[in-house]
Amino acid sequence: MQTNVSIVGAGPAGFALAADLQRHGKGVLLYAHPTHLGHANRVRDRGYLKASGALEAWATLRVTSDMGEVVAFSETIILTVPSTGQETVLRELKRFALHRHIIIAVPGNLFSLIADLDVGCIFETNLSPYSCRMEEDGLTVLGRKNLVFIAPLQRGLSAAIYDTVRDIFPVELRWCSSVIEVCLSNVNGVFHPLMMLMNAGRIESTAGDFLLYRDGLTRSVANAMLAVDRVRIQIGQALGLRLKSAVDISNECYGQSFTDLVDLAQNSPPHNRLKAPSSMSNRNISEDVPDLLVCWYSLAEKLGIDATPIKAVIVLVEMATGNDYLGTGRNLRRLQLQDMSLGELIGRFGGEPCDMIASRL
Repeated sequence: MQTNVSIVGAGPAGFALAADLQRHGKGVLLYAHPTHLGHANRVRDRGYLKASGALEAWATLRVTSDMGEVVAFSETIILTVPSTGQETVLRELKRFALHRHIIIAVPGNLFSLIADLDVGCIFETNLSPYSCRMEEDGLTVLGRKNLVFIAPLQRGLSAAIYDTVRDIFPVELRWCSSVIEVCLSNVNGVFHPLMMLMNAGRIESTAGDFLLYRDGLTRSVANAMLAVDRVRIQIGQALGLRLKSAVDISNECYGQSFTDLVDLAQNSPPHNRLKAPSSMSNRNISEDVPDLLVCWYSLAEKLGIDATPIKAVIVLVEMATGNDYLGTGRNLRRLQLQDMSLGELIGRFGGEPCDMIASRL
């Protein structure tokens, strides 16, 4: 019997996942929001999706803008929208009873803590399995990860639910102790904001006519990233987690062995061919600052950790963009953690390392 999967988000990551799942024999329905039909309309007009690069596929995909169809098609719904679009999707999903459904946010960025849904369970991943871009002639997949980190919000789920999630994903899953460990393993928060911020003049003067990692991640930029990364790891330590460095997590996900951030930027194929955004109005800022760095900074404050490097990045981005990300981002209030004591926070989201969890699954 064919397994069906609904994918919410008709952007590059959604199309890549849809093509990959279909290639692995899954039935797929892809949801495109009525106000974001650009990519979906181009694929519809062409009659198929051509994927090239790290994922080679020709896929004829069914696309809908009816969330009712999405809910009816499958009890497994994967969200591939940026976290900036998750609340729009939430408003749509709240119209339905989802107590039998599994929702998987790819990536999560603590989506499960802001989701007020009647839902069976919610899983989150740290990253999308694909580094990809929609081009005029189709989807270009620059890189396909070997594994992603994942955890559910709820504890005590049945083995059958874990088996369902494992069966769906076309990559290996690294099981984490909690959604906060998954969030802390989204190393986009280490890479993206500082590369954008420290190359802001170049982005705006050239409209992004350079390679973001290869040209923009120099030794000084890497040094600033390492300062942010050290705070991220300290937050994990305070919660009883053994987090690896950003470069080591990237190496694990892509099956690489780069020695440091500059080595990765110069020599990693999924990274060193990536063009810079044409402006600062990009999800590298609008997603990764309010929905990752603000979360990390808020957790650090709660845990009594000096997070000056992270706050410095947030404040400089606020100055450059005019946005109050500390006030509007995923801080403890928005994550509904503001009234939780330190002990309660550690008790709920700290835990045994993911390798011990994985050994039992």
